[in-house]
Amino acid sequence: MVEIGQISIVAAFILAVYVTVVGFAGGILNGRDLVASARWGFYSVVPLLLIATAALIYAFVNNDFSVAYVAENSNRAMPRIYAWVAFYSGNAGSLLYIAVAFSIMASICLKVITKKLPYTAPYALGVMSMVLLFFLAVILFLANPLEKLPVTPSDGQGINPLLIHFGMFIHPPFQMLGLISVALPYSVAVGALLAGRGGRDEWVDQGRLWGMVSWLILTVGLLLGSWWAYTILGWGGYWAWDPVENSALMPWLAMTAFVHSIMVQKRRGMFRMWNMVLVITSFTMAQLGMFINRGGPVPSVHSFAESTMGWIFLAVMGLTLFVSLVIFVVRYDTLKSRGRLESLISREAAFLAQNALFLLIAFVTLWGTVFPIFSEAVDETTMTVGQPFFNKVNGPLMLLLIFLMGVAPLLPWRRATVRSLARMLMIPAALALGIAGVALLLGITRPWAVASFAICGVAVSGVMQEWVRGTLSRHKRGEWWPKAFLNLLNANRPRYGGYIVHLAIIMLGVGITASSFYSVQRDVVMKPGDTETLGKYTFTYIGVNEESFTDRLEETAEFEVWAGNKYLGYMYPYRAFYPEFRIAATRGAINSSPMEDFYLVPSEFNENGQAVFRALINPMVWWMWASCPILVFGTLVALIPRRRAKNIQLGLTRFTVSNADQNRSAMLRTKD
Repeated sequence: MVEIGQISIVAAFILAVYVTVVGFAGGILNGRDLVASARWGFYSVVPLLLIATAALIYAFVNNDFSVAYVAENSNRAMPRIYAWVAFYSGNAGSLLYIAVAFSIMASICLKVITKKLPYTAPYALGVMSMVLLFFLAVILFLANPLEKLPVTPSDGQGINPLLIHFGMFIHPPFQMLGLISVALPYSVAVGALLAGRGGRDEWVDQGRLWGMVSWLILTVGLLLGSWWAYTILGWGGYWAWDPVENSALMPWLAMTAFVHSIMVQKRRGMFRMWNMVLVITSFTMAQLGMFINRGGPVPSVHSFAESTMGWIFLAVMGLTLFVSLVIFVVRYDTLKSRGRLESLISREAAFLAQNALFLLIAFVTLWGTVFPIFSEAVDETTMTVGQPFFNKVNGPLMLLLIFLMGVAPLLPWRRATVRSLARMLMIPAALALGIAGVALLLGITRPWAVASFAICGVAVSGVMQEWVRGTLSRHKRGEWWPKAFLNLLNANRPRYGGYIVHLAIIMLGVGITASSFYSVQRDVVMKPGDTETLGKYTFTYIGVNEESFTDRLEETAEFEVWAGNKYLGYMYPYRAFYPEFRIAATRGAINSSPMEDFYLVPSEFNENGQAVFRALINPMVWWMWASCPILVFGTLVALIPRRRAKNIQLGLTRFTVSNADQNRSAMLRTKD
């Protein structure tokens, strides 16, 4: 089975070389047969990589320690269910996962754009194939997960204990897929440039579609990673501004700017050059993220094992950026916008300001991430940039972003007057002042916390005003209130799906604000029978249950917990020590509610019966996790295309309907 997998990787590599050459040749020569051959060649890579993946998983399940990668990332004590996690737990396996996942997504993308963008598709195919070819080359020549050992060991080293968690089945796949999926809108955009059609807005719909798909995967990956850190790492937090965390955040910020800006291009024919810059920046930052993950010089608790492989990713990133900018400069004249920014008080201007803020936050994060490299190069002193820097600089910028997120929907396209702007902001301003007053009455006195809640109120107000106005308008035309609301959503799914996403982001902001400013923690030393308090919570340490396994010692503490006079029951924080790895894995016991989490995690158990625990109260963290399904739902709604109206009653021919649509579009363009 392993040998078949090896052959499949070699065959996939050769096929990717063919597809790259023939795909570009077909686009340049306008050869349909060449393009079709390249396209089917790309589709054929998918089953080959699936065979290689199956071979590696088969090796894990059967404890085939003759395979070096299996011996490094598995052992006989590992539960077989975690063979899938072990598959991508190291460099070589993760690269194979990225290759097979990208080949599947790219095949779907290629299938769609072949019909929608026939002139762009050959070049986009060439770009996608080059991306895949790079990963296959690294796998084949530098990090082959199916490479065999000269001598087969009796047992393997085992998987990192921190990866033995349910979240590992979903977080790493989403995060890696999110980073590589940025290549899809990049391929569509650069393909349009190479085809000489970047100045036409025909690629915008597909760029938006695959940009939103990539954005959604990145978002879910980030939230799942935060949840995993919160539940398994045992420090009571969810975000530490770690370089690997930042490496996923930066392309997310750039991609967020892109999916907003592309709407302006679709509506007004503006920001054509800007959108190309954004998608190139997004892909560059995604490549930087892969570089940091591959053992680059930036220290991180999340990165894979140290290797020189990271520098290869950095070199390819630099080459990709250079080539992309050359293509951009060569095709610069084709990207002139048909519209222009007419006023600073307009929806277009608000989108542009948001984009600038997204990129500013991204570059601040980038500087804080790579600063240790420069400090070490200058004076051989390793300096790290911690949470205080990121919170102090990025915090106000993010608040300004949320404010614009609330204001932008209220602004009209093209221009607005100062008077109309003041009238539109009356309700959001009143709500913000009301929220600030309530916060002060509740004892929330920290200025930044009060400002954060007030700005979230502004954002909610902006979204809700749009919902209410649209629903009210339909109700006045005779529609029942619930029907009016649903019809409003159905009439413009991209717009109102985006508003649902905005509400989810506001929920996320509320959770981050409350937990950041008002989290309380206490470290306690307890013996069985001891009782301690934190806030309104009283917790009694019952004892600890020890259980030995071949690879670890598990210690599960038992607590009885009350919240005031309310009995909450038992909580079981967990700690496992792995002698071979010399590390301990902890799992917090969490009693969660919409208002706050009570969090217990063990630090150490002593032989004299004493144990050290950390107790925390984290307000409104639940809102962060609840925002994820709402965010996914809103994005899926926004991705559903509008229905095209059909006039069957009039018995119009296709030709007549088509001409009517063209005339209507021409009238709208003239009006704009």
